[in-house]
Amino acid sequence: MTKLCRIGVALGGGGARGLAHLGVLCALEREGIAIDLLAGTSMGALVAGAYALSPKCDFVIERFRRYLESKEFKKTNPEFLHVHNFEESARYEGIFQRFASFIKKGIFYSQSLTKRAPVSEENFAQNINFLLDDVEIQQTQIPLAVIALDLKSAEEVVLRKGSLRKAVSASCAIPGILPPVRIDNRELVDGGWVNRVPVRPVREMGADLVIGVDVAEGLEDTEDLSTGLGIVLRTNEISRFILSQLQLKEADVVISPEVSGIHWSDFGHMDECLRAGEQAAREKLEEIKSLVKRKKIKKVFRLPFGHSAIS
Repeated sequence: MTKLCRIGVALGGGGARGLAHLGVLCALEREGIAIDLLAGTSMGALVAGAYALSPKCDFVIERFRRYLESKEFKKTNPEFLHVHNFEESARYEGIFQRFASFIKKGIFYSQSLTKRAPVSEENFAQNINFLLDDVEIQQTQIPLAVIALDLKSAEEVVLRKGSLRKAVSASCAIPGILPPVRIDNRELVDGGWVNRVPVRPVREMGADLVIGVDVAEGLEDTEDLSTGLGIVLRTNEISRFILSQLQLKEADVVISPEVSGIHWSDFGHMDECLRAGEQAAREKLEEIKSLVKRKKIKKVFRLPFGHSAIS
């Protein structure tokens, strides 16, 4: 028997803002919209991995709460990256992965010259191990794809087998902050640099309807263009934004929780993110249900005579 409409969800990167993914998944689950396939990038890979293992949103949310209160998290959370000075907050609000404040503290240059990342591989692994079981990707209850970037070949890597923990670690490895992860002679880092919301990978897994969840900030004219650093950051931001927008056009539905005011490294707003994710998903529920019906009807008319299907 064949399901008439397989629903795939692509969860994008965005650091702490990715906690909104949990709110989106809860809204879909409570509405009875079953997720058949999952793909994730960076923080989206972490959430997708946890949910694919145990697709019960209340259980996954509690697991993340315990994690954010743990000593493992406190060892690696880059608190020095989000701004605590009120006068500076307007300048940095909503800016994703900007290193201006990092550089001002004299940390980035000194540490990048002496080691690969300020967070050790051991501490990084302890964080992932807290949230994910030691299983193969093929063992998750919901089929899963994890996206990373290979520094050697400059290619997008879609991981669908092997260690779940290692794959998610690779997808979450923010360049310059977290160490690259070696898998099959590849040096893998944060997949958000090549595919921020992995719509196409989940489509290629067999999804009939793809829901993309984008929690990154929009393109705002807030950069100081009077310095070389400002110009470099701005051009990098533009190129990534344009690529992401092109990739998102392949989704059937895009859910964009309003979390732009939360810095990507500030994990102190979990409840706010959950509410934003759930609200954004609820605003799209009727559209999703309508598309599911239409896709089911189209598939029924394409089925050969005598072929059975399940809803």
